[in-house]
Amino acid sequence: MNSLYLISLRQLTGRPRLAIIGLLSVVPILMGIVVSLNENGLDTSELDDGLIALLIGAAVLPIITLTVSTAALGNDLEDRTLSNLTLTPTPRWGIILPKFAAAITVASPPILIGAIVSISLAYDGDSQAIAGVVVGVGLAILAYTAVFLWLGLATGRALGYGLMYIFLWEFLFTGFVSGIRFLSIRAYMIGVVRGVDDDRFVEDANQVISLPVSLIVLLAIIVIFTALAIRRLRTMDIP
Repeated sequence: MNSLYLISLRQLTGRPRLAIIGLLSVVPILMGIVVSLNENGLDTSELDDGLIALLIGAAVLPIITLTVSTAALGNDLEDRTLSNLTLTPTPRWGIILPKFAAAITVASPPILIGAIVSISLAYDGDSQAIAGVVVGVGLAILAYTAVFLWLGLATGRALGYGLMYIFLWEFLFTGFVSGIRFLSIRAYMIGVVRGVDDDRFVEDANQVISLPVSLIVLLAIIVIFTALAIRRLRTMDIP
């Protein structure tokens, strides 16, 4: 498992992918700089919605995890090396878990660093705000990675379908239709942020999902989709 993890890390850290990830992770930091230099600034609700919910939660976070997670197994399918892995005595979970860990290792640092720096700048170093975002974003990274890792096995067009899901569902529909927020990973991320720091999303407090429910659902997503990926690898026909 350790060797597969290291091999997966090398596969996922190609220069083009790292360049895309690096550019995306800088976007929240740039917004944080703009907000910190603006004398009038933005009010708290605008920052919560614009920076945390939309820019980080609905764009940077899911796009980076999609880029990395779909490639974790998708590259092996394209290169026809996944069949060699499945012919070894390694159990299917012994393939999925190192891939999952490698995707988390590559995706987490740029997302979290971008989030921490931007929140520090925009909220004047508020430690409670930073803690809420780190916990919420960290769990969302795990959940998105599990979903997109499974998607990479479920279809050969995982990147395209994933982008459609991010922009149509997480960004558009759940951002403007509050009734379907229970089907959004971003909504549960916001629930965790609000639960850790109750100064966040104050105006929408009645619509934010509670911390216990958010934690349970995010953990369930991680476990269920990881199990689905293992099952998919066990049952699919690999070329």
